[in-house]
Amino acid sequence: MFELLQIKTWAKFWVPLFIIVDPIGNIPLFLSLTHDLTEMRKRRLAAKGTLVAAGVLSLFALAGDSLLSFFDISLASFRVAGGIILFSISWQMLQARPRATKSSPEEEHEGRQKEDIAIVPLGVPILAGPGAITTVMVLAGGHHIITKLQVAFTSILVCIASYFILSYASGLSRILGHTGTNLFGRLMGLILAVISVEYIARGLGTLFPGWLGP
Repeated sequence: MFELLQIKTWAKFWVPLFIIVDPIGNIPLFLSLTHDLTEMRKRRLAAKGTLVAAGVLSLFALAGDSLLSFFDISLASFRVAGGIILFSISWQMLQARPRATKSSPEEEHEGRQKEDIAIVPLGVPILAGPGAITTVMVLAGGHHIITKLQVAFTSILVCIASYFILSYASGLSRILGHTGTNLFGRLMGLILAVISVEYIARGLGTLFPGWLGP
């Protein structure tokens, strides 16, 4: 029970999830997809999109182990693969480049033609993309149900924060500007790179015990 109250435990989940969902970095894309809508309509889409993302991430946090077991994939192998994916994303963030794992130009173009972009592409894959799904599965994988619930709840909190950020995207965009958004993205990319290397090292350490040292 005491573990539930530890700030360090929550921060361990919050930091990588917030970075990979990246609501601040998604402000320009969100504004592009909703440029002709009223502020009220933008907020409704942000609410629906973040709700979808929260549901998807919570599901994978709680059921990720069962999914890996179904495909006979070890958690260690998934950590290595997930770490590589996250490192690739962090490299794109460090270079301030659009992420290939978020959404393709075709998906974004199709999204602009839709009346409701909340589920696709906003909820999935912009917010709950492959990187975010991988992150919750790595964080929750192989742990007690309490940890899985913590990861799921953290996913919901991150999505709530994303809702408020996207709801006020217009104002935040004016405050941060293009340079500010890129600077924040690069800082978050650096942290994500370190986290992804840790995932890879832990996975390899389990797969090849003794090979990487004691």
